[in-house]
Amino acid sequence: MARSYIVHFAGDQVGLIVRGKTSHTHEPGVMEQHADVILPDGSPMGFFGEGNDGSFNKSGMGMHGMVYDYSELLKHRPYYIDCATAKGYNVISTFLIFYVGGAEAKKFSDYWANLDKSPGSFNILGGNCSTRASGAFQAAGILSGGIPGLDTPNNLYLQLYREKGKTARIDSGYIGFSPRTGGFDLLVDVP
Repeated sequence: MARSYIVHFAGDQVGLIVRGKTSHTHEPGVMEQHADVILPDGSPMGFFGEGNDGSFNKSGMGMHGMVYDYSELLKHRPYYIDCATAKGYNVISTFLIFYVGGAEAKKFSDYWANLDKSPGSFNILGGNCSTRASGAFQAAGILSGGIPGLDTPNNLYLQLYREKGKTARIDSGYIGFSPRTGGFDLLVDVP
């Protein structure tokens, strides 16, 4: 049965979104997934590769790293931030959302602000979207270490679930973000 709901962010939650993961138990293919995060104000943030930094090769190494906030996602990945567009492209995502303290929330946000100033390169293996998302969870003290095994979004999801799953809000569906004064709300449409 389909259902829709809103998650209100008030500075005390952060989250991981795995695009292409259609349910908690789904194991997406390595190239069929992407990791983004939800900042304490409810805004989406992600790390992407664009262009070529001069060392590009066929393995996906050497792309310029780019941090996309809501406005950049709206331009480049609207199906990641708008429920109707996600439905049109059939982009289902799975998320984990955790309550955090004020110090954790600040460290999580600061990590992304600093990454935006100096994003470095994007590489398919190491230095990718899941590596950067993991870095934020580690910087905030939410995770104790890096992603075990291959640094894929799903492996990060599984690590977060193992370490923090008992306290997480977990769901899958078409998701979107609605700007409001002081932050964003997460819109969830479960098919």
